[in-house]
Amino acid sequence: MKKFLKLALLSSLFVGVLSGVAACGKGDADDKAESNELSVAAWAYDANPEFKAMVEAFEKENEGVKIKIVDIAADQYEDKVTTMLSAGDSTDVLGIKGVGSYVNYATKGQLLDFSEEAEAIENPENFKGNLDGYKLEGKYYALPFRKDIYMLFYNKKLFDDNKTPYPENLTWEEYEELAEKLTTEKDGEKIYGTYHHIWYPILLCTAANQTDSSLLDGEYGFAKEYLDRWIRMQDAGVTMDYSSIKTASVTYASQFETEKTAMMPMGSFYLGKLLNAAKENRTTVEWGITSMPQNEKGAVSTYGGPSGFAVNKGAKNPKLAKKFVSFCAGEKGAKAVAAIGMTPAYQSEDVMNVLYTLDGMPQDEESKKALNPDKNGWEMLPDPKAAEINAVINEEYDLIMVEDSPVKKGIDALNSRAKEVLEEDN
Repeated sequence: MKKFLKLALLSSLFVGVLSGVAACGKGDADDKAESNELSVAAWAYDANPEFKAMVEAFEKENEGVKIKIVDIAADQYEDKVTTMLSAGDSTDVLGIKGVGSYVNYATKGQLLDFSEEAEAIENPENFKGNLDGYKLEGKYYALPFRKDIYMLFYNKKLFDDNKTPYPENLTWEEYEELAEKLTTEKDGEKIYGTYHHIWYPILLCTAANQTDSSLLDGEYGFAKEYLDRWIRMQDAGVTMDYSSIKTASVTYASQFETEKTAMMPMGSFYLGKLLNAAKENRTTVEWGITSMPQNEKGAVSTYGGPSGFAVNKGAKNPKLAKKFVSFCAGEKGAKAVAAIGMTPAYQSEDVMNVLYTLDGMPQDEESKKALNPDKNGWEMLPDPKAAEINAVINEEYDLIMVEDSPVKKGIDALNSRAKEVLEEDN
C-alpha cells in the first residue's frame, strides 16, 4: 500500500512538472505573438507615399513597435502574394490592391475575419459607404485605408494659352469638343487635348456608374456610347492612341507633368504624386481639378477603387496586425493619408480639411466639388467571379481599343464570355 502511495505521489509530481513546462511554453508563444515586430506587405513602397505615412504614424502612436516592409513590385504584387499565401508565408499584414485578388484570398480562408472590427467602428457614416468595398457575403476580411475618386485633371497654362475658360461640370460632348480645341503644337511637338490611359476602369467603370449598370451582370451594352467616343477621339488625334501608349509603355505622369496634354481623367491618388513632384522640382505644371464629364450637367457620378489592409491567417503577430489595420482605416490613419494628398476611405470633416488645406492643393470651390461627388461608386464590388470577369474585360477592351475588334463586335464578345463565366458552377 505504501509503495502504491509513493508511486502515486511521484506520478503527480511528474504531471505537475510537465504542466509547468507546458505553461512556460505557452507563455513563450504568447510573448512571441505579442511582440512589437510587425511585417507588412506593400506594393511599390517608395512610389506610394501613403504606406510610409501610415507606418510612421502608427509607430509614433505605438512606442516600441517596429514595422518591417515587404516591398513588392506593383505589377507583380498580386501574383507574388498569391504564391506567398499558398506556400504558408507568415507576413502579418497584406496590402489589398485589387478586389479580385481580395476575393480569392478570402474565399480560400487565407485572411482573418474583420467583421467584428468593422461593426465596432465609431461614426461609420464618415466612411460614406466605403466599407462596402470589402463586404463579401456579409463578412469583412479587410478594411480600407484609401478610396479613390476619379476626376478630370487639367493644365491651367495650356488653357490660358488657348484663351479658354477652365473646365467645370462638363458633359461628355463638351469634353470631346474641348479636347479638339486644345490639341495644338508647340516647338514642333504635339500637345494633346486630353490623355486616356490604358486602364479599362477609367472608361468602363465610369460608364457603369453613370448608367446605373454593373460590370458583374454580363451585359455591357451600356458601354457602347462611351467606347465609341474613346475610339473617335483617338482616331481624331486629340488623344494619344492606345496602341502607342502600350507599345512605348507611356506613363500618365510623363504626359501630364511634362505638359504634353491639356486634360487627363485620373484617380485622386494622383493628387499626392503631383504635390510631391512639385516639391521635388520634378514638374512645374500648373494644374487644377474638376469632376469627371457627365451625360448631363448637374449631379456628379464617378467611381473609385478601394485600397486596404488584411491580416494573413498565418500571421506571426495577429493581435498587433489587427490593431495596425484598424488604425490605418480609422481617423488617425486617414489623416496621415490625407496629409500626403490622397483621399482616405474615412472622410470626416476634420480629415478632409487636412487634404483641402495642403500647400499646393487647388483651393477653389470647383476642386472641392470634384472631391465630393454626388456618387462615388465602385470599380467592382467583391464577388466570387470578380477576378475572372476582370480578366475577360481586360482582354476584350484591349482588342477594342487597338481596333482589332469593332465596338459592337467587342461588346458582343464580352457579353458572351462574361455570361459563360457567370454561369459556371451554377
